[in-house]
Parts: sequence; C-alpha cells; structure tokens
Amino acid sequence: MRKVLITSVDRSISSQVSEHLAGSVSVLCCGLEALSGVYVSERPDAVIIDINGARHGISAIDELKSIDEHASIIALTCGSDMATTVEVIKKGAFDCIQKPVNFAQLDHCLKKVFEGVDLHRKLGDLGAAGGEYRPDAIVGRSRVMEEIFKTIGLASQSKVTILIQGESGTGKELIARAIHHNSVEAGRPFVAINCSALVETLLESELFGHEKGAFTGALFRKEGKFEAASGGTVFLDEIGEMSQALQVKLLRVLQERSFERVGGSETIRTDVRVIAATNSDLSGLVTGGAFREDLYYRLKVITIDVAPLRERLEDVPLLVMHLLAKANRELHKKVRKVPEEVMSLLKAYSWPGNVRELENVITRGVLLAKGDVLVDVSLPGEERKNSDWKPATLDDIERAHIESTLGHTLWNKSRAAVLLGVSLPRLERKIRKYGLKKGNGLTSR
Repeated sequence: MRKVLITSVDRSISSQVSEHLAGSVSVLCCGLEALSGVYVSERPDAVIIDINGARHGISAIDELKSIDEHASIIALTCGSDMATTVEVIKKGAFDCIQKPVNFAQLDHCLKKVFEGVDLHRKLGDLGAAGGEYRPDAIVGRSRVMEEIFKTIGLASQSKVTILIQGESGTGKELIARAIHHNSVEAGRPFVAINCSALVETLLESELFGHEKGAFTGALFRKEGKFEAASGGTVFLDEIGEMSQALQVKLLRVLQERSFERVGGSETIRTDVRVIAATNSDLSGLVTGGAFREDLYYRLKVITIDVAPLRERLEDVPLLVMHLLAKANRELHKKVRKVPEEVMSLLKAYSWPGNVRELENVITRGVLLAKGDVLVDVSLPGEERKNSDWKPATLDDIERAHIESTLGHTLWNKSRAAVLLGVSLPRLERKIRKYGLKKGNGLTSR
C-alpha cells in the first residue's frame, strides 16, 4: 500500500487529510521537528506539508530535499500568498494546494505523484524547480493564478524563451518581471520594449543598435537592447506588431544567439533570455501570413495564458485591497475601508480593461476620498441610469481617429503611422479592419 506522510502545526488539518485518505493509502502523521527522522525510517511515497505561513514549514522542504532530492512533496498553502506558492515550487515541491483543502484536487495530485514515483523507479530522475518574487508584485487566489505562480517558479529556472498571451491590462509585463527576478540572472538587466510603439526602422535600432552613419541622424554608435541586457532578459511587448523583416532578424537571434548592429558588419554574441507578450492571436496571424510560423514556435517554448479579470472575479477583493494599499502609498492617503456595497459593485463589473482598469478606478477613488472610506468608484455604464444615452464604442472612436489622420496626411501611411504612434503593419491591419479607403474621410489639410 502507498505511504503518505502528513505534517502540520494545525492538528485539525492533519486529522481532516488523514481521515479522507484512510483506507486508500497508509497514512503517517508527525510534527515538523520529527519530519526528517520519520521520512528516513518510513520512506513514504508522498509528503504533505502544511506551510501555514511558517518559515520552518518551507525549511522542511529544503531539509527533505537534502535527504532525498526525489522526495515528492505536496505543500498546503494560503491561496492568496503568491510568494509562498512560488517559493515552495522553487524549493522542489511537486505541487501546491490551497487551503481549505479541495480533496478531489488532493486525490488527483497524489495520483500524479504516484505515477511519477513509479516512473522514477523505472527510468530514473524526476525533477522539479521554481522561483520567488516580491510578495506584492502579483496577487490572486483563483486556480488560474495559482497555476501562473507555479509556472513562474518553473520557468525561472532556465533561459528558455517564453510567450505570454493575454488581453491588455492583465499584467503580462509583471509576470515577465517575476520570471526574471526569480532567475539566477536576477541581478542582470531587465529591458522592456513595446514593439507597437515605434516604426520599423526605429525599432530595429532600439533592439540591435546602430553604427555611426548608419542612417541620417546616426551621429554616433548606439548600443541596442540586446547588448544592454547582456546576461539578463529582453521583454518584447506586443510582439505581434513586429514587421516581417524584424521577425527574420529576431529569429536569427533566437537560433544563433548573434546579430549585427544596423549599418554594421561585426557579429555580436548575446546570451539574453527573450520573453515575448501579445494581446493578439498569434496563431491566427501565422495562418494569415502576418507572422512567421518558425518564429512563433521558437517563442512559445513555454506559453503562459493570462486569464482576463472577468474570468477570475474571485480575485477582485484581494486585488482591491492590494491596489488600495498601493494608491495610499503613492498618493499619501489613508483610505482603509471598502464598504460591502462598493465591493459588491466591483465584483459584479466585467472589467473590459482588466486589472489596469481596476487600478485606475481604485486610484481615482482614493484620490477623491474625503476620509478613510472608499466611496467614489464610478464605473462605466451610466447608460443604465439613462436609457436614451448611448456612448460611442471604442472601435467607432478609433476608426474616426485613424480616418482623420490618414486624411490629414493625404493618405501617407508611413507619416500617419508616426503621428498615431503605431507601426506601419499595425496601421495596415486597422485600415483593413475598418474597411477604410482613400477618399472616404478627410482628403486635405
């Protein structure tokens, strides 16, 4: 029969888990101080450690791993504590389960542990890894966030390329930073660049640098992001907006770990990790020919899909308190209380702008607060109070703005892209999306 060892400073936790497992496995219980001795003598198939916010609970993982690097450890953690979850994965825990314990999840986890134990006995090594990060960087207690915490821990242990996908405002850059700061390269630079914010020629120079005289205005040699981030991480936001020409050059960097500056012939070696992010459907862009398939697969060695806030509304209360504390620090305010009706309103809203929109709402509420209570959390949707009022959609506004800018430039798309602050490929896609044609809008200045 399988053996499972349980340890917790809370006897009720040990009792509940023991009672659930009784009959299906042989259950052993002990205190943290006796854990190593019992493990050595009994050699259980799995160890369940209730971290319970205690450092000695985390230290117990180190202790067991020093005895047996293949020890299969399941940690019971507080779901809102991202730092602990990431740290125990880094220490080598097989998995984390939030308290109160979901026994169906525990059974599934133990099944996987036992399969792994059997595989190890047949084939050998079975590894685990992870990472840690500032405890207040990313918060969430939902299952999807718990999985992201685990992936951060796993991804931080190597320099593999990572693709983070999710809507705008979901915190993709925060996740990228968490991976970097949990890696052994944490002391190295983290350099971020938005691929949609610059036209192609400027983006190429920003990424790879240029030599003096490479183009008009290049008065001196410039170091690019891939040089500046030596040994660290380059974060490429909105990678779907990168032109085909730059995609080719980036592919070479990923394949050969080398590049040349614009206007140069010297081959420069690079050892940076690349983390890319997008709010676009890259697989759809590949199908449509707008994004290289080979680059797509090079980028998605590890893929992290960030769920929109509307799909994890259970995280809203925790996020509200986190963002409230942040706004208080930045605005030198002392807003501490959130009325139940206000929290209910925030939990019921769909948050199309995701966490970024929630942060803006909380910041505005703190700024306008007269005392220590958050009251003013005005949300879009005032039309519910006045059925005759209907706002223009964001697409309507964007279409009109692009059409006006194109008319102003006499349909000089390159100049329009500069004025709009987007890349030319992105502008072309918007033109197709809205069916814009020369002559439909303004045609003179």
